[in-house]
Amino acid sequence: MRTLLYNVSILLLKGILPLLARLSAKANLFYQGRKNLFSTIELELRGNSNPLFWVHCSSVGEFEQGLPVIELLKEKQPTWKVVVTFFSPSGYEAVNHPIIDYKFYLPIDTKSNATQFINLIQPKVALFIKYEFWYHFLKELNAKQVPTYSVSSIFRPSQTFFKWYGGWNRKMLRRFNHFMVQDQVSLKLLNSIGINNASLTGDTRFDRVIKLKQQGATFPEIDSFIRGKKVFIIGSLRPEDDGIIFPFVNANPEFAYIIAPHDITEKYILKIEQSISSTIRHSMLQEHSNKKVLIIDSIGKLSRLYQLADFAYVGGGFSDGIHNILEPAVYNIPIFFGNQHYKKYKEAVDLVRLEAAFPVQNSSSLETLVNKFANPTVLKNVSKKMEEYVKSNEGAARKVVSLINEQNAS
Repeated sequence: MRTLLYNVSILLLKGILPLLARLSAKANLFYQGRKNLFSTIELELRGNSNPLFWVHCSSVGEFEQGLPVIELLKEKQPTWKVVVTFFSPSGYEAVNHPIIDYKFYLPIDTKSNATQFINLIQPKVALFIKYEFWYHFLKELNAKQVPTYSVSSIFRPSQTFFKWYGGWNRKMLRRFNHFMVQDQVSLKLLNSIGINNASLTGDTRFDRVIKLKQQGATFPEIDSFIRGKKVFIIGSLRPEDDGIIFPFVNANPEFAYIIAPHDITEKYILKIEQSISSTIRHSMLQEHSNKKVLIIDSIGKLSRLYQLADFAYVGGGFSDGIHNILEPAVYNIPIFFGNQHYKKYKEAVDLVRLEAAFPVQNSSSLETLVNKFANPTVLKNVSKKMEEYVKSNEGAARKVVSLINEQNAS
């Protein structure tokens, strides 16, 4: 019965997609990207004789999380080709990394789509990053005995898998060969429902942000904009954060601000410009500028811009969840975010407990916290805690790859 309901819901989604595509640009990308998808896959893979491993990511964040694992797998198997699929247009459209040999949208999860897709790519290994669980794809991989792994997965007691009525959902979990989980809680939850093919490996995003820091980047035009001021970066700003950020920025002109909106549409950038004084867009930045607020009007720079920051506010805490706080954390700076939707993120909970990251309610609470860091001792203590935390979580990707190699050798 549950399978029938699932299939009906998937078919309903498929049926209304053409209508949704007319109403939303994102839905249109979702729809258009899946038109003639199998013909595209067949054409792109034609002539390939190399083994393939398949990595599925929901969006950009999951790709960044999986990337350290992909890189290590490629080191071990340099002749293998990498197929990466995305569920979300925001991932498919944004990610263009040289390690990817083939990039596709994930077909809608029907039985026939899953069979056709797996038959076309014939993966030697399949990796699903973090939260991705698709019934028919997992069933087909299991039927074809393709080693399938859940990487950097994290579970909570509130999820359906762990409820009395979650039997159908638990079937999906039992089709994985192994789970590489982020924390002890996830391991215990899986064990509690009889899933023991799981190991505590940690979060591979730590490896990714550490590598980004080591690679470094230069922004001479932004150095000129900063002019020796302390830098406050506001990353992944969402409209729900505006009520905190706009008053704070206007009331504290002593900082050089860099704002990277999550949504870089003209409409939202205009809203920022109308709400905050003395702004300039990065695309219009000259070598010298007397403006106080720099708006990043392109994607792909934020993770490297954090190296310039003395403080960071990360958006999403008042909407559907905070964005990546590990990107600024690797630079050992105080981090702030909205106080409503952060508790499902292990790193946020950990850093709040360590008093190295700070949930805020409004602009005045943000200002109070920032003022505390005028004391160098307070700032130094936070920096030390952040450094120790990031360092203690390094190495998850090597643990994941070691487990994959170990299982496939046996």
